[in-house]
Amino acid sequence: MLERPLVSIIIPTYNREAQLRDAVQSVFAQTYAEWELLVIDDGSTDGTRAYLETLTDARVRPLPHDHCGNPALLRNVAARAARGAYFAFLDSDDVWLPAKLALQVDDQLAHPECGWSYTGYVHMDEQGQGDQWRSDRPWVPYAGWILENVITVQAMIAMPTIMVERRVFESVGGFDESIHGCEDYDLAIRLAAASPVTVVPAPLAKKRQHFEDRPTGQVELLKYMNRTYTNLLTRTTSSRVRRLCRRQLARFNLRFVNRFRAAHRYRDARRALWISFRHAGWYPAWWTALLKTLVPFATPDT
Repeated sequence: MLERPLVSIIIPTYNREAQLRDAVQSVFAQTYAEWELLVIDDGSTDGTRAYLETLTDARVRPLPHDHCGNPALLRNVAARAARGAYFAFLDSDDVWLPAKLALQVDDQLAHPECGWSYTGYVHMDEQGQGDQWRSDRPWVPYAGWILENVITVQAMIAMPTIMVERRVFESVGGFDESIHGCEDYDLAIRLAAASPVTVVPAPLAKKRQHFEDRPTGQVELLKYMNRTYTNLLTRTTSSRVRRLCRRQLARFNLRFVNRFRAAHRYRDARRALWISFRHAGWYPAWWTALLKTLVPFATPDT
């Protein structure tokens, strides 16, 4: 075990033994070796615990935890137990390419003014196959002070690509444990407000895409994304940032309204409109969506 590894890698997991094996193996395959790996297990009931007990590399530290279903809390617990000067995050269903840490550490150390960094990434399917960029917009490597780019989601930053100095992570309060499902985006917003960022433009992580349809998850994501933007509005003193944040919040809610209405889920559409009402004046299209949603008021959800 390294006395003080430079990088502490944090993986939260729950009942993902097969995918976790791939994630851990991608850490072992790194060409950079000055790391420790903390795998915090959220009370898994599959073979995860037995698998972790087979890992004999002294750099691996399994952390058992009672089930809570809160990845933000789990990452914070692991961060408090970590010894590294930098934290790198990897989800248990994603993987890194072998040069990821080496290139990112070199880039981070070459830019001491930047308290955090990220890299490019690609997507793979649920079976771990493929390495394609699956978005209707190209991935662009924004560097420096990128808060506005993060707010408008021009900067697309995935959890398994983020590396952050411990001091910066702690200065922003770590992950917000009251936010689920978009806690990585919330952290990126707070990091972007606190420090400039450096970026390695190569795709050095593979993010797994899941295609199951979970309507309840969409409603919850809507709630937590609204909380993220509202928290930023409370913190910032910049009129420009506040304007961008209000507009993006209205746009985000409108996308969900349209999605819900297309699925004839009018109750959820009305809920999304109600949540974003205070920002309606900043986005005229909101009022059009309100009229379209109220027309089928008597139509039951499906």
